[in-house]
Amino acid sequence: MIKREPIFDQVYLPLIEEGYNVVSWQGVRAQESPARAKLAERELTPEGFEIYRPILKWDVEQVFEMHEKHGVEPNPLYKQGMGRVGCMPCINCSKQELFEISRRYPDEIQRVVEWERIVSQASKRGAASFFKHDEVAGNGILEWVEWSKTTFGGKQYDLVKAIEFDDIPACSSVYGLCE
Repeated sequence: MIKREPIFDQVYLPLIEEGYNVVSWQGVRAQESPARAKLAERELTPEGFEIYRPILKWDVEQVFEMHEKHGVEPNPLYKQGMGRVGCMPCINCSKQELFEISRRYPDEIQRVVEWERIVSQASKRGAASFFKHDEVAGNGILEWVEWSKTTFGGKQYDLVKAIEFDDIPACSSVYGLCE
């Protein structure tokens, strides 16, 4: 909704009204989520444009092989522990990704802290959270960052992460791009 509606209203709709055949290319893969696994490669929308997902059936190795074949460097965030790079931080990021963001990009965490502060002023609850409210990790980004430093279960700090927090590796790809 956040991306789709403005693109449709501001880009697709005027083109459709002028008589153009609009095809939206989307770089999503079925392996990325159960919802994406259910998507069709081609889809006609009720709004009058077509969606084409050319890499839907590709696995992650094929994506990076195509990068290499054409001499295209992947987004640098993939070499910094991120599995998703559409937004920073992604609300669907993993525990490890949030840990990497917090140590590599503390200004992004502070940006979200400020967003939560501003939005909480307009909230009926008097609170706002970038991530879902959860008993495991808490209600605000700073609580989620602390949780990202813990072991499985979220109750005990991961001593390796504690030691490594200030010693940031140049490359820590979840996709094996550092080898």
